[in-house]
Amino acid sequence: MLTVSASLQGAERIRERVYISTDRDVYVAGDAVWMSAWCLDASNGRLSAFSKTAYVEIHSQQGLVQTAKIALNGGRGAGRILLSNTLPTGNYRLLAYTKLGASEDGFDAGTGARTLSVINTFSTERLPDGVQIVPEVPTAPPVRSAGKLEIRSAAAASPNGTTRLTVSNPGNETIQFSLSVHHDDGIPAADGRRIPDFIDGIHALPQARGFSDTAIPEYEGEVIRAHVTGTDTAGRQANLDRYAFISSPGGGENLYTETISGDGSVTFFTSNIYGSQNMFLEIEDVDPDNICHLEIDSPFLDLSPGEIPPLRLSAGYAPALQLRKIGMQLERNFDADTLYSELPFRIHPVLEEDNCKRYILDDYTRFPVMEELFIEFIQELRIRRTDGRRRVEVIASDATGQYYFPRGMALVLLDGVPILDHEKIIAYDPLLVSHIDIYSGSYSFGIRSFSGIVNFVTYKGSLPSMQFADNVRIVDFQGCSLPLAYTCAGVGKAYPDYRQTIYWHPLLSLAPGASLELECKTPAYGGRFEIVAEGLSGTGEAVAARATLDVR
Repeated sequence: MLTVSASLQGAERIRERVYISTDRDVYVAGDAVWMSAWCLDASNGRLSAFSKTAYVEIHSQQGLVQTAKIALNGGRGAGRILLSNTLPTGNYRLLAYTKLGASEDGFDAGTGARTLSVINTFSTERLPDGVQIVPEVPTAPPVRSAGKLEIRSAAAASPNGTTRLTVSNPGNETIQFSLSVHHDDGIPAADGRRIPDFIDGIHALPQARGFSDTAIPEYEGEVIRAHVTGTDTAGRQANLDRYAFISSPGGGENLYTETISGDGSVTFFTSNIYGSQNMFLEIEDVDPDNICHLEIDSPFLDLSPGEIPPLRLSAGYAPALQLRKIGMQLERNFDADTLYSELPFRIHPVLEEDNCKRYILDDYTRFPVMEELFIEFIQELRIRRTDGRRRVEVIASDATGQYYFPRGMALVLLDGVPILDHEKIIAYDPLLVSHIDIYSGSYSFGIRSFSGIVNFVTYKGSLPSMQFADNVRIVDFQGCSLPLAYTCAGVGKAYPDYRQTIYWHPLLSLAPGASLELECKTPAYGGRFEIVAEGLSGTGEAVAARATLDVR
Protein backbone atom coordinates (compact mmCIF):
# COMPACT_ATOMS: atom_id res chain seq x y z
CA MET A 1 0.00 0.00 0.00
CA LEU A 2 2.94 2.34 0.65
CA THR A 3 4.13 1.71 -2.91
CA VAL A 4 0.67 2.48 -4.28
CA SER A 5 0.41 5.65 -2.21
CA ALA A 6 3.83 6.85 -3.31
CA SER A 7 2.99 6.22 -6.95
CA LEU A 8 -0.25 8.15 -6.78
CA GLN A 9 1.18 11.05 -4.82
CA GLY A 10 4.37 11.38 -6.84
CA ALA A 11 5.29 14.36 -8.97
CA GLU A 12 4.06 12.62 -12.12
CA ARG A 13 0.61 11.06 -11.76
CA ILE A 14 0.00 7.85 -13.70
CA ARG A 15 -2.28 8.61 -16.67
CA GLU A 16 -3.43 5.27 -18.02
CA ARG A 17 -4.87 4.81 -21.51
CA VAL A 18 -5.95 1.49 -23.02
CA TYR A 19 -5.87 0.28 -26.62
CA ILE A 20 -7.45 -2.96 -27.84
CA SER A 21 -6.12 -4.73 -30.92
CA THR A 22 -8.61 -7.18 -32.44
CA ASP A 23 -8.36 -10.10 -34.83
CA ARG A 24 -10.18 -8.08 -37.53
CA ASP A 25 -12.41 -5.03 -38.06
CA VAL A 26 -15.55 -6.41 -39.72
CA TYR A 27 -17.76 -9.07 -38.11
CA VAL A 28 -21.13 -10.71 -38.54
CA ALA A 29 -23.50 -10.78 -35.55
CA GLY A 30 -22.65 -13.89 -33.53
CA ASP A 31 -18.89 -13.74 -34.18
CA ALA A 32 -16.24 -13.76 -31.48
CA VAL A 33 -14.13 -10.60 -31.19
CA TRP A 34 -10.66 -11.71 -30.08
CA MET A 35 -8.88 -8.95 -28.14
CA SER A 36 -5.40 -8.01 -26.96
CA ALA A 37 -5.14 -5.16 -24.43
CA TRP A 38 -2.40 -2.56 -24.11
CA CYS A 39 -2.44 -0.32 -21.03
CA LEU A 40 0.03 2.57 -21.29
CA ASP A 41 1.11 5.29 -18.92
CA ALA A 42 0.59 8.39 -21.04
CA SER A 43 3.18 10.23 -18.96
CA ASN A 44 6.02 8.21 -20.50
CA GLY A 45 4.35 6.22 -23.32
CA ARG A 46 5.31 2.84 -21.87
CA LEU A 47 3.31 -0.09 -20.56
CA SER A 48 1.80 0.56 -17.14
CA ALA A 49 2.16 -2.20 -14.55
CA PHE A 50 -0.23 -0.47 -12.16
CA SER A 51 -3.85 -1.37 -12.91
CA LYS A 52 -4.80 -5.06 -13.08
CA THR A 53 -8.21 -4.71 -14.75
CA ALA A 54 -9.33 -3.08 -18.01
CA TYR A 55 -12.98 -2.47 -18.89
CA VAL A 56 -14.20 -2.82 -22.47
CA GLU A 57 -17.42 -1.28 -23.77
CA ILE A 58 -19.02 -1.66 -27.22
CA HIS A 59 -21.38 1.18 -28.09
CA SER A 60 -23.78 2.01 -30.85
CA GLN A 61 -24.81 5.62 -31.33
CA GLN A 62 -27.88 4.74 -29.23
CA GLY A 63 -25.98 3.44 -26.21
CA LEU A 64 -23.96 0.65 -24.57
CA VAL A 65 -24.60 -2.80 -26.08
CA GLN A 66 -21.93 -5.19 -24.74
CA THR A 67 -19.12 -5.24 -22.18
CA ALA A 68 -16.08 -7.26 -21.12
CA LYS A 69 -13.33 -7.18 -18.51
CA ILE A 70 -9.70 -8.01 -19.25
CA ALA A 71 -7.17 -8.89 -16.56
CA LEU A 72 -3.91 -6.98 -16.96
CA ASN A 73 -0.42 -8.09 -16.04
CA GLY A 74 2.38 -5.65 -16.71
CA GLY A 75 0.05 -3.60 -18.90
CA ARG A 76 -0.93 -6.54 -21.13
CA GLY A 77 -4.01 -8.73 -21.25
CA ALA A 78 -6.27 -10.73 -23.54
CA GLY A 79 -9.89 -11.79 -23.85
CA ARG A 80 -12.85 -12.05 -26.18
CA ILE A 81 -16.41 -10.85 -26.63
CA LEU A 82 -19.06 -13.07 -28.22
CA LEU A 83 -21.18 -10.65 -30.22
CA SER A 84 -24.90 -11.08 -29.74
CA ASN A 85 -26.60 -12.50 -32.83
CA THR A 86 -29.35 -9.89 -32.36
CA LEU A 87 -27.11 -6.86 -32.90
CA PRO A 88 -28.50 -4.63 -35.68
CA THR A 89 -26.31 -4.00 -38.70
CA GLY A 90 -24.11 -0.92 -38.32
CA ASN A 91 -20.86 0.47 -36.99
CA TYR A 92 -19.99 0.24 -33.30
CA ARG A 93 -17.34 1.90 -31.18
CA LEU A 94 -15.07 -0.19 -28.95
CA LEU A 95 -13.74 1.71 -25.91
CA ALA A 96 -11.43 0.53 -23.12
CA TYR A 97 -10.17 2.09 -19.91
CA THR A 98 -8.94 1.45 -16.39
CA LYS A 99 -10.59 2.96 -13.32
CA LEU A 100 -7.37 4.84 -12.56
CA GLY A 101 -7.21 6.27 -16.09
CA ALA A 102 -10.88 7.23 -16.08
CA SER A 103 -10.40 9.15 -12.81
CA GLU A 104 -8.58 11.90 -14.72
CA ASP A 105 -10.64 15.07 -15.14
CA GLY A 106 -11.96 15.37 -18.68
CA PHE A 107 -10.97 11.77 -19.46
CA ASP A 108 -11.76 10.74 -23.04
CA ALA A 109 -11.53 7.05 -23.95
CA GLY A 110 -11.50 8.06 -27.62
CA THR A 111 -7.69 8.05 -27.63
CA GLY A 112 -7.71 4.27 -27.97
CA ALA A 113 -11.17 3.81 -29.51
CA ARG A 114 -11.75 1.47 -32.44
CA THR A 115 -14.66 1.36 -34.91
CA LEU A 116 -15.96 -2.15 -35.61
CA SER A 117 -18.47 -3.01 -38.31
CA VAL A 118 -21.13 -5.61 -37.48
CA ILE A 119 -23.45 -7.02 -40.16
CA ASN A 120 -26.42 -9.11 -39.08
CA THR A 121 -26.93 -11.86 -41.66
CA PHE A 122 -30.10 -13.14 -39.93
CA SER A 123 -32.05 -9.90 -39.75
CA THR A 124 -32.74 -6.80 -41.80
CA GLU A 125 -32.68 -4.62 -38.68
CA ARG A 126 -30.23 -1.72 -38.88
CA LEU A 127 -29.06 0.91 -36.45
CA PRO A 128 -31.12 4.11 -36.86
CA ASP A 129 -29.36 6.29 -39.44
CA GLY A 130 -26.44 3.88 -39.13
CA VAL A 131 -26.29 2.39 -42.64
CA GLN A 132 -25.68 3.89 -46.06
CA ILE A 133 -26.26 1.84 -49.22
CA VAL A 134 -23.59 2.57 -51.82
CA PRO A 135 -23.47 1.33 -55.45
CA GLU A 136 -19.85 0.20 -55.35
CA VAL A 137 -17.63 -1.44 -52.77
CA PRO A 138 -16.00 1.39 -50.76
CA THR A 139 -12.25 1.85 -50.83
CA ALA A 140 -10.44 0.51 -47.78
CA PRO A 141 -8.95 3.23 -45.53
CA PRO A 142 -5.15 3.43 -45.40
CA VAL A 143 -3.45 1.47 -42.63
CA ARG A 144 -0.10 2.57 -41.25
CA SER A 145 2.97 0.41 -40.84
CA ALA A 146 5.52 1.20 -38.16
CA GLY A 147 8.48 -0.20 -36.25
CA LYS A 148 10.74 -3.13 -36.95
CA LEU A 149 8.95 -6.45 -37.36
CA GLU A 150 9.11 -8.71 -40.39
CA ILE A 151 6.49 -11.29 -41.39
CA ARG A 152 7.17 -13.99 -43.98
CA SER A 153 4.77 -16.63 -45.28
CA ALA A 154 4.77 -19.27 -47.98
CA ALA A 155 4.02 -18.08 -51.50
CA ALA A 156 0.84 -20.18 -51.45
CA ALA A 157 -0.89 -22.82 -49.37
CA SER A 158 -3.54 -25.45 -50.03
CA PRO A 159 -6.98 -25.57 -48.36
CA ASN A 160 -7.36 -27.93 -45.41
CA GLY A 161 -3.61 -27.95 -44.95
CA THR A 162 -0.88 -26.47 -42.82
CA THR A 163 1.44 -23.58 -43.56
CA ARG A 164 4.17 -21.87 -41.60
CA LEU A 165 4.63 -18.21 -40.77
CA THR A 166 7.88 -16.64 -39.63
CA VAL A 167 7.99 -13.42 -37.60
CA SER A 168 11.39 -11.80 -37.05
CA ASN A 169 12.62 -8.92 -34.94
CA PRO A 170 15.61 -7.28 -36.67
CA GLY A 171 15.70 -4.42 -34.17
CA ASN A 172 17.55 -4.05 -30.89
CA GLU A 173 14.53 -4.01 -28.54
CA THR A 174 12.14 -6.70 -27.37
CA ILE A 175 8.73 -6.41 -29.06
CA GLN A 176 5.43 -7.51 -27.55
CA PHE A 177 2.69 -7.99 -30.13
CA SER A 178 -0.54 -9.64 -31.19
CA LEU A 179 -0.84 -11.58 -34.43
CA SER A 180 -3.94 -12.23 -36.56
CA VAL A 181 -4.42 -14.20 -39.76
CA HIS A 182 -7.86 -13.60 -41.26
CA HIS A 183 -9.66 -13.82 -44.58
CA ASP A 184 -9.56 -10.70 -46.74
CA ASP A 185 -12.94 -10.95 -48.46
CA GLY A 186 -13.05 -7.39 -49.75
CA ILE A 187 -15.28 -5.86 -47.06
CA PRO A 188 -13.25 -2.83 -45.90
CA ALA A 189 -12.87 -1.63 -42.33
CA ALA A 190 -14.70 1.50 -41.21
CA ASP A 191 -11.39 3.14 -40.32
CA GLY A 192 -7.74 2.21 -40.48
CA ARG A 193 -6.81 2.99 -36.88
CA ARG A 194 -4.04 0.86 -35.44
CA ILE A 195 -1.62 1.09 -32.57
CA PRO A 196 0.58 3.80 -34.26
CA ASP A 197 -2.47 6.10 -34.23
CA PHE A 198 -3.01 5.28 -30.55
CA ILE A 199 0.60 6.16 -29.73
CA ASP A 200 0.25 9.46 -31.62
CA GLY A 201 -2.86 10.19 -29.58
CA ILE A 202 -0.98 9.45 -26.35
CA HIS A 203 1.75 11.95 -27.25
CA ALA A 204 -0.85 14.57 -28.21
CA LEU A 205 -2.76 14.44 -24.91
CA PRO A 206 -3.05 17.80 -23.14
CA GLN A 207 -1.62 18.24 -19.69
CA ALA A 208 -3.67 16.57 -16.96
CA ARG A 209 -6.13 18.93 -15.27
CA GLY A 210 -6.72 16.92 -12.12
CA PHE A 211 -7.91 13.59 -10.78
CA SER A 212 -10.91 12.32 -8.87
CA ASP A 213 -10.14 11.31 -5.29
CA THR A 214 -13.09 8.89 -5.15
CA ALA A 215 -11.66 6.34 -7.61
CA ILE A 216 -9.99 3.33 -5.98
CA PRO A 217 -6.93 2.20 -7.99
CA GLU A 218 -7.22 -1.47 -8.92
CA TYR A 219 -3.64 -2.38 -8.09
CA GLU A 220 -4.41 -6.02 -7.22
CA GLY A 221 -7.54 -6.65 -9.27
CA GLU A 222 -11.13 -5.57 -9.74
CA VAL A 223 -12.67 -3.61 -6.88
CA ILE A 224 -16.25 -4.87 -6.60
CA ARG A 225 -18.73 -2.44 -5.08
CA ALA A 226 -22.07 -3.52 -3.65
CA HIS A 227 -24.82 -2.10 -1.46
CA VAL A 228 -27.39 -3.42 0.96
CA THR A 229 -31.04 -3.48 -0.03
CA GLY A 230 -33.93 -4.42 2.21
CA THR A 231 -37.61 -4.10 2.86
CA ASP A 232 -37.32 -0.67 4.47
CA THR A 233 -34.85 1.82 5.93
CA ALA A 234 -34.95 0.14 9.33
CA GLY A 235 -34.11 -3.15 7.68
CA ARG A 236 -31.03 -1.71 6.06
CA GLN A 237 -29.78 -0.03 9.19
CA ALA A 238 -30.17 -3.21 11.23
CA ASN A 239 -27.50 -4.96 9.19
CA LEU A 240 -24.80 -2.33 9.02
CA ASP A 241 -21.35 -3.05 10.51
CA ARG A 242 -21.82 -6.73 9.72
CA TYR A 243 -19.68 -8.91 7.50
CA ALA A 244 -20.67 -9.36 3.86
CA PHE A 245 -19.45 -12.27 1.73
CA ILE A 246 -19.16 -12.82 -2.00
CA SER A 247 -18.04 -16.14 -3.45
CA SER A 248 -18.37 -18.45 -6.42
CA PRO A 249 -17.97 -22.23 -6.69
CA GLY A 250 -14.39 -23.44 -6.88
CA GLY A 251 -11.55 -24.02 -4.48
CA GLY A 252 -12.07 -20.91 -2.38
CA GLU A 253 -10.03 -18.63 -4.66
CA ASN A 254 -13.09 -16.47 -5.32
CA LEU A 255 -14.09 -15.84 -1.72
CA TYR A 256 -13.99 -12.31 -0.28
CA THR A 257 -15.45 -10.66 2.80
CA GLU A 258 -15.64 -7.06 4.00
CA THR A 259 -17.56 -5.01 6.55
CA ILE A 260 -20.68 -3.11 5.49
CA SER A 261 -20.11 0.62 5.96
CA GLY A 262 -22.43 3.08 7.64
CA ASP A 263 -24.17 4.08 4.39
CA GLY A 264 -24.98 0.47 3.47
CA SER A 265 -22.19 0.12 0.90
CA VAL A 266 -19.45 -2.49 0.85
CA THR A 267 -16.24 -2.66 -1.20
CA PHE A 268 -14.52 -5.96 -2.00
CA PHE A 269 -10.86 -5.88 -3.03
CA THR A 270 -10.27 -8.87 -5.32
CA SER A 271 -7.32 -10.23 -7.25
CA ASN A 272 -9.62 -10.64 -10.29
CA ILE A 273 -12.32 -13.24 -10.78
CA TYR A 274 -12.27 -15.01 -14.14
CA GLY A 275 -15.10 -16.16 -16.38
CA SER A 276 -18.87 -15.98 -16.06
CA GLN A 277 -19.75 -17.07 -12.54
CA ASN A 278 -22.70 -17.75 -10.31
CA MET A 279 -21.87 -15.30 -7.53
CA PHE A 280 -23.21 -15.97 -4.03
CA LEU A 281 -23.88 -12.82 -1.98
CA GLU A 282 -24.56 -13.09 1.75
CA ILE A 283 -24.68 -10.95 4.87
CA GLU A 284 -23.66 -12.70 8.08
CA ASP A 285 -26.09 -12.96 11.03
CA VAL A 286 -29.03 -11.24 9.37
CA ASP A 287 -32.09 -10.58 11.51
CA PRO A 288 -34.60 -13.24 10.32
CA ASP A 289 -37.46 -10.78 10.86
CA ASN A 290 -35.88 -8.13 8.66
CA ILE A 291 -34.24 -9.69 5.62
CA CYS A 292 -31.63 -7.69 3.70
CA HIS A 293 -29.39 -8.73 0.87
CA LEU A 294 -26.47 -7.50 -1.25
CA GLU A 295 -26.66 -6.09 -4.73
CA ILE A 296 -23.55 -5.62 -6.90
CA ASP A 297 -23.08 -2.25 -8.59
CA SER A 298 -22.16 -2.15 -12.26
CA PRO A 299 -18.44 -1.42 -12.72
CA PHE A 300 -18.86 0.01 -16.23
CA LEU A 301 -18.86 3.77 -16.71
CA ASP A 302 -20.99 3.81 -19.90
CA LEU A 303 -18.77 6.42 -21.52
CA SER A 304 -19.71 8.52 -24.50
CA PRO A 305 -18.58 6.87 -27.76
CA GLY A 306 -18.45 10.11 -29.68
CA GLU A 307 -19.67 10.36 -33.26
CA ILE A 308 -19.80 6.97 -35.00
CA PRO A 309 -19.79 7.05 -38.82
CA PRO A 310 -22.51 5.06 -40.64
CA LEU A 311 -21.68 1.69 -42.16
CA ARG A 312 -21.40 1.83 -45.94
CA LEU A 313 -22.98 -1.31 -47.41
CA SER A 314 -22.76 -2.53 -50.98
CA ALA A 315 -24.65 -5.29 -52.78
CA GLY A 316 -21.24 -6.61 -53.75
CA TYR A 317 -20.79 -7.87 -50.18
CA ALA A 318 -23.42 -10.61 -50.61
CA PRO A 319 -21.13 -13.58 -51.54
CA ALA A 320 -18.63 -12.74 -48.80
CA LEU A 321 -21.38 -12.34 -46.19
CA GLN A 322 -22.87 -15.70 -47.12
CA LEU A 323 -19.49 -17.36 -46.44
CA ARG A 324 -19.12 -15.45 -43.17
CA LYS A 325 -22.60 -16.50 -42.07
CA ILE A 326 -21.80 -20.17 -42.68
CA GLY A 327 -18.44 -19.89 -40.93
CA MET A 328 -19.91 -18.21 -37.84
CA GLN A 329 -22.66 -20.83 -37.48
CA LEU A 330 -20.22 -23.70 -37.88
CA GLU A 331 -17.89 -22.21 -35.26
CA ARG A 332 -20.78 -21.80 -32.83
CA ASN A 333 -21.95 -25.38 -33.38
CA PHE A 334 -18.61 -27.19 -33.67
CA ASP A 335 -16.28 -25.02 -31.63
CA ALA A 336 -14.40 -27.06 -29.02
CA ASP A 337 -11.63 -26.49 -26.52
CA THR A 338 -9.16 -27.91 -29.04
CA LEU A 339 -9.56 -24.81 -31.24
CA TYR A 340 -8.18 -22.43 -28.64
CA SER A 341 -5.68 -22.70 -25.82
CA GLU A 342 -5.83 -21.06 -22.43
CA LEU A 343 -2.91 -18.73 -21.73
CA PRO A 344 -1.37 -18.38 -18.25
CA PHE A 345 -3.07 -15.88 -15.98
CA ARG A 346 -2.36 -14.46 -12.54
CA ILE A 347 -4.16 -16.15 -9.66
CA HIS A 348 -3.76 -16.03 -5.89
CA PRO A 349 -4.70 -19.39 -4.38
CA VAL A 350 -5.90 -19.03 -0.80
CA LEU A 351 -6.02 -22.71 0.12
CA GLU A 352 -2.57 -24.26 -0.28
CA GLU A 353 -2.35 -27.99 -1.00
CA ASP A 354 0.68 -28.36 1.30
CA ASN A 355 -1.49 -27.55 4.31
CA CYS A 356 -4.43 -29.76 3.29
CA LYS A 357 -5.62 -33.03 4.79
CA ARG A 358 -7.95 -34.72 2.31
CA TYR A 359 -10.50 -37.40 3.06
CA ILE A 360 -11.79 -39.18 -0.04
CA LEU A 361 -15.08 -40.53 1.22
CA ASP A 362 -15.23 -43.48 -1.17
CA ASP A 363 -12.17 -44.87 0.65
CA TYR A 364 -14.19 -45.24 3.85
CA THR A 365 -17.44 -46.74 4.99
CA ARG A 366 -20.22 -44.54 3.68
CA PHE A 367 -22.53 -43.03 6.31
CA PRO A 368 -25.89 -41.43 5.57
CA VAL A 369 -25.44 -38.78 8.30
CA MET A 370 -22.72 -36.11 8.21
CA GLU A 371 -22.17 -36.12 11.97
CA GLU A 372 -21.22 -39.81 11.86
CA LEU A 373 -18.33 -38.99 9.51
CA PHE A 374 -16.78 -36.72 12.13
CA ILE A 375 -17.27 -39.26 14.91
CA GLU A 376 -16.02 -42.33 13.04
CA PHE A 377 -12.94 -41.28 11.06
CA ILE A 378 -12.38 -37.50 10.66
CA GLN A 379 -10.38 -36.64 13.74
CA GLU A 380 -9.65 -33.05 12.69
CA LEU A 381 -13.32 -32.01 12.95
CA ARG A 382 -15.84 -31.88 15.72
CA ILE A 383 -19.23 -30.36 16.35
CA ARG A 384 -19.59 -28.11 19.37
CA ARG A 385 -22.61 -26.25 20.71
CA THR A 386 -21.94 -22.58 21.53
CA ASP A 387 -24.61 -20.10 22.59
CA GLY A 388 -27.27 -22.60 21.64
CA ARG A 389 -25.90 -23.11 18.10
CA ARG A 390 -23.92 -26.03 16.75
CA ARG A 391 -20.70 -25.20 14.96
CA VAL A 392 -18.03 -27.20 13.16
CA GLU A 393 -14.53 -26.75 14.62
CA VAL A 394 -11.16 -27.56 13.04
CA ILE A 395 -8.25 -28.87 15.12
CA ALA A 396 -5.16 -26.66 15.53
CA SER A 397 -1.70 -27.12 17.03
CA ASP A 398 0.42 -24.82 19.22
CA ALA A 399 4.14 -24.11 19.18
CA THR A 400 4.87 -27.27 21.20
CA GLY A 401 2.99 -29.50 18.76
CA GLN A 402 0.03 -30.03 21.07
CA TYR A 403 -3.36 -30.29 19.36
CA TYR A 404 -6.46 -28.43 20.51
CA PHE A 405 -9.77 -27.09 19.17
CA PRO A 406 -9.70 -23.27 19.14
CA ARG A 407 -12.77 -21.32 20.15
CA GLY A 408 -12.63 -19.14 17.05
CA MET A 409 -15.10 -19.83 14.27
CA ALA A 410 -14.04 -22.18 11.47
CA LEU A 411 -14.88 -21.37 7.87
CA VAL A 412 -17.08 -24.08 6.37
CA LEU A 413 -17.26 -24.23 2.57
CA LEU A 414 -19.34 -26.29 0.18
CA ASP A 415 -17.65 -26.37 -3.24
CA GLY A 416 -15.79 -23.20 -2.22
CA VAL A 417 -18.91 -21.26 -1.13
CA PRO A 418 -19.19 -20.36 2.60
CA ILE A 419 -21.92 -22.01 4.63
CA LEU A 420 -22.21 -19.59 7.55
CA ASP A 421 -25.00 -21.56 9.22
CA HIS A 422 -23.14 -24.76 10.16
CA GLU A 423 -26.42 -26.55 10.87
CA LYS A 424 -26.95 -26.68 7.11
CA ILE A 425 -23.71 -28.57 6.49
CA ILE A 426 -24.35 -30.88 9.47
CA ALA A 427 -27.71 -31.77 7.90
CA TYR A 428 -26.26 -32.09 4.37
CA ASP A 429 -26.31 -35.45 2.60
CA PRO A 430 -22.75 -36.89 2.76
CA LEU A 431 -23.52 -39.21 -0.17
CA LEU A 432 -23.32 -36.12 -2.42
CA VAL A 433 -19.78 -35.33 -1.21
CA SER A 434 -16.71 -36.61 -3.06
CA HIS A 435 -14.05 -35.52 -0.57
CA ILE A 436 -13.42 -33.23 2.37
CA ASP A 437 -10.39 -30.91 2.51
CA ILE A 438 -9.30 -29.66 5.93
CA TYR A 439 -6.93 -26.74 6.50
CA SER A 440 -5.70 -26.07 10.02
CA GLY A 441 -4.38 -22.72 11.25
CA SER A 442 -5.61 -19.15 11.01
CA TYR A 443 -6.89 -17.68 7.74
CA SER A 444 -7.95 -14.16 6.87
CA PHE A 445 -10.32 -13.06 4.11
CA GLY A 446 -10.28 -9.29 3.99
CA ILE A 447 -10.60 -8.30 7.65
CA ARG A 448 -12.41 -11.49 8.71
CA SER A 449 -10.37 -14.24 10.39
CA PHE A 450 -11.18 -17.93 10.84
CA SER A 451 -9.68 -20.73 12.89
CA GLY A 452 -9.31 -23.38 10.22
CA ILE A 453 -11.17 -24.13 7.00
CA VAL A 454 -13.07 -27.21 5.87
CA ASN A 455 -14.23 -27.53 2.27
CA PHE A 456 -16.84 -30.16 1.39
CA VAL A 457 -16.40 -30.89 -2.32
CA THR A 458 -19.33 -32.53 -4.10
CA TYR A 459 -19.18 -34.79 -7.16
CA LYS A 460 -20.95 -32.14 -9.27
CA GLY A 461 -19.08 -29.15 -7.84
CA SER A 462 -22.23 -27.03 -7.93
CA LEU A 463 -23.63 -27.25 -4.36
CA PRO A 464 -26.40 -29.75 -5.22
CA SER A 465 -29.46 -29.81 -2.93
CA MET A 466 -28.15 -27.04 -0.64
CA GLN A 467 -30.94 -24.80 0.63
CA PHE A 468 -29.78 -21.27 1.43
CA ALA A 469 -31.31 -18.67 3.72
CA ASP A 470 -33.53 -15.91 2.34
CA ASN A 471 -30.78 -13.32 2.57
CA VAL A 472 -28.52 -15.21 0.14
CA ARG A 473 -28.64 -14.00 -3.45
CA ILE A 474 -27.19 -15.91 -6.41
CA VAL A 475 -26.49 -13.63 -9.37
CA ASP A 476 -24.76 -13.90 -12.74
CA PHE A 477 -21.37 -12.25 -12.46
CA GLN A 478 -19.21 -11.17 -15.39
CA GLY A 479 -15.62 -11.84 -14.45
CA CYS A 480 -12.49 -11.14 -16.44
CA SER A 481 -12.38 -12.90 -19.77
CA LEU A 482 -10.06 -15.88 -19.83
CA PRO A 483 -6.94 -15.08 -21.89
CA LEU A 484 -7.12 -17.34 -24.94
CA ALA A 485 -5.09 -17.93 -28.09
CA TYR A 486 -7.20 -19.04 -31.06
CA THR A 487 -4.49 -21.07 -32.81
CA CYS A 488 -6.92 -23.76 -34.04
CA ALA A 489 -4.27 -26.48 -33.73
CA GLY A 490 -6.99 -29.06 -33.04
CA VAL A 491 -8.86 -28.58 -36.31
CA GLY A 492 -9.21 -32.00 -37.92
CA LYS A 493 -10.82 -33.61 -40.95
CA ALA A 494 -14.16 -33.96 -39.15
CA TYR A 495 -14.39 -30.19 -38.68
CA PRO A 496 -16.24 -28.30 -41.48
CA ASP A 497 -13.63 -25.57 -41.62
CA TYR A 498 -14.95 -22.23 -42.83
CA ARG A 499 -13.20 -20.07 -40.20
CA GLN A 500 -12.67 -16.41 -41.11
CA THR A 501 -9.96 -15.85 -38.50
CA ILE A 502 -7.64 -18.82 -38.87
CA TYR A 503 -4.97 -17.77 -36.33
CA TRP A 504 -4.94 -15.39 -33.39
CA HIS A 505 -2.42 -14.97 -30.60
CA PRO A 506 -2.76 -11.94 -28.33
CA LEU A 507 0.41 -12.19 -26.23
CA LEU A 508 3.53 -12.85 -28.29
CA SER A 509 7.01 -11.55 -27.56
CA LEU A 510 10.24 -11.46 -29.58
CA ALA A 511 13.72 -10.66 -28.29
CA PRO A 512 16.09 -8.55 -30.43
CA GLY A 513 17.36 -10.54 -33.41
CA ALA A 514 15.04 -13.47 -32.69
CA SER A 515 12.55 -15.21 -34.98
CA LEU A 516 9.35 -17.08 -34.24
CA GLU A 517 7.95 -19.82 -36.47
CA LEU A 518 4.20 -20.43 -36.20
CA GLU A 519 2.04 -23.18 -37.67
CA CYS A 520 -1.24 -22.07 -39.22
CA LYS A 521 -4.09 -24.39 -40.27
CA THR A 522 -5.70 -23.32 -43.55
CA PRO A 523 -9.50 -23.55 -43.99
CA ALA A 524 -11.55 -25.52 -46.51
CA TYR A 525 -11.88 -22.60 -48.92
CA GLY A 526 -9.39 -20.55 -50.85
CA GLY A 527 -8.66 -16.87 -50.97
CA ARG A 528 -6.35 -14.16 -49.77
CA PHE A 529 -5.57 -13.90 -46.07
CA GLU A 530 -4.11 -10.93 -44.23
CA ILE A 531 -1.44 -11.39 -41.57
CA VAL A 532 -1.49 -8.44 -39.17
CA ALA A 533 0.85 -7.80 -36.22
CA GLU A 534 0.43 -4.93 -33.75
CA GLY A 535 2.73 -4.25 -30.85
CA LEU A 536 5.13 -2.10 -28.89
CA SER A 537 8.86 -2.02 -28.36
CA GLY A 538 10.40 -1.77 -24.91
CA THR A 539 10.62 2.01 -25.22
CA GLY A 540 6.99 2.40 -26.29
CA GLU A 541 7.55 2.63 -30.06
CA ALA A 542 4.55 1.46 -32.08
CA VAL A 543 4.98 -1.66 -34.19
CA ALA A 544 2.56 -2.53 -37.02
CA ALA A 545 3.38 -5.00 -39.80
CA ARG A 546 1.34 -6.72 -42.51
CA ALA A 547 1.76 -9.55 -44.99
CA THR A 548 -0.50 -11.77 -47.09
CA LEU A 549 -1.07 -15.49 -47.53
CA ASP A 550 -2.71 -17.01 -50.62
CA VAL A 551 -4.72 -20.20 -50.15
CA ARG A 552 -5.61 -21.88 -53.43
